Amino acid sequence: MKHLTLLLLCLLFWAPLRAQGFAEFLTDLLGRPVGERQAVVDSLFAHLPGGETPIREADGAWFIWRGTASSLAVAGDMTGWSPNLSLTLIAGTNLWERHFLCEADARLDYKLVRNGSEWILDPLNPHTCSGGFGPNSELAMPEYVQPQEIQNLGLPNGTLVSWPAFYSPQLNNTRTIQILLPPGYQEGQARPVCVVHDGSEYLTLGSLRNVVAWLADQHPNLELPIFVCVPPVNRTAEYHTTQQDLFAHFIVDTVLPAVRAQWATYDDPARWISLGASDGGNISTYLLGHFPAAFGRGVLMSPYIPAANRQALAQLSPDSLRVYLNWGSYDIEDIIQTSEPCVALLEERGVPHLARLYHEGHSWGLWRATLDEGLLYILEADTAVPPALPPAERGAGPERLELRAWPNPFNSQVQLELPPGPGRTRLRIFDSAGRLCEEHDAGGGRFIWEADALPSGRYWVEGVRAGRRALTSVTLLR
Repeated sequence: MKHLTLLLLCLLFWAPLRAQGFAEFLTDLLGRPVGERQAVVDSLFAHLPGGETPIREADGAWFIWRGTASSLAVAGDMTGWSPNLSLTLIAGTNLWERHFLCEADARLDYKLVRNGSEWILDPLNPHTCSGGFGPNSELAMPEYVQPQEIQNLGLPNGTLVSWPAFYSPQLNNTRTIQILLPPGYQEGQARPVCVVHDGSEYLTLGSLRNVVAWLADQHPNLELPIFVCVPPVNRTAEYHTTQQDLFAHFIVDTVLPAVRAQWATYDDPARWISLGASDGGNISTYLLGHFPAAFGRGVLMSPYIPAANRQALAQLSPDSLRVYLNWGSYDIEDIIQTSEPCVALLEERGVPHLARLYHEGHSWGLWRATLDEGLLYILEADTAVPPALPPAERGAGPERLELRAWPNPFNSQVQLELPPGPGRTRLRIFDSAGRLCEEHDAGGGRFIWEADALPSGRYWVEGVRAGRRALTSVTLLR
């Protein structure tokens, strides 16, 4: 009889979860007597969709965890890695839950933080993304497309040459430089050169060899460069502060001549690429702006680009540059604030460029998945330059209702707009915790939201028209 009762509970509560969503499941669960709830929770975990967590739905994800703790929170790209997305314990159970609103194509790294100090992987999430501090759990929403090119597909992946203890007279230190010769490389045949900052991490965390192997297989006529992978010794100083100019001279005056002495290369700076992420993007921009005779191409991933580097780029002839730039809507705030003015400068100056905004954070998951995109744009000089439009967002297709917001970040007012269409538009504003803040009738689809009464932070805007729904995030800065 006990087993029959449990089976009936499973059928009663599992059906709403599959058909209506986890919120309805919770409503049903909370309507049960406290003494019956744990059995329902146990049956839930025995029949999770795909056997894993979080539970992903069209407009967000449910973080759920079963166990004993004094507190439980999520820390990750969505919180700036602060453990402030707290889960709630359901009375009468050991189930902790929290709903997180996000875009249908978002990909975010996170960890669970138990009892305020114990950072753990999500135990029922088999998907991880390695970073500089080890693996993190990965939330990949239903419309996110996992990149095939980062996998080891058994393709020829080129030859790796090591230069150990390579000495820098400018910095008076040594490091191991690794050079990746692409598949099909022939001795004596001139090639472009790509200097890769944080080179060791791009080879490991960035899946550089797999991506290059995939590019060689998919684009056999593409002239892939020689990749010179240079690690930092004192990263912040060399890439960003007191040793930046010395490091730049080390690259231009010591590393590049050593490469030219060993392999056939082109003299044209349009065939020399500087590639990096985060502060590696900063030093890449510095090299482009201050050493135009050495580098004419840049692949900048979540770069920090201070005003001085933007001003250096502004002094150059637009014909001498070609730039690929990307960042995440969940990226570090300083990076978002410096990337957008850089794109505006490139557009104003008429510099060929491709800018991409993805619903991701400051993560190797973003950078490795877009390596192929950046390299293809930089290397295929005959590729048409896209018009000066807002940065394209992955997953925004013609069949999808798209909600635009600008400026973003904003100070007090932001314009919200959906494309023209039949029916009236309703807008709802939520805070980062998912609480409804405001609701408005946007008429035909255009509305200026004045956020004078709300504090700084990330907010979600939901637009609904004729049964179709769009969701975007905006950042309010005071």
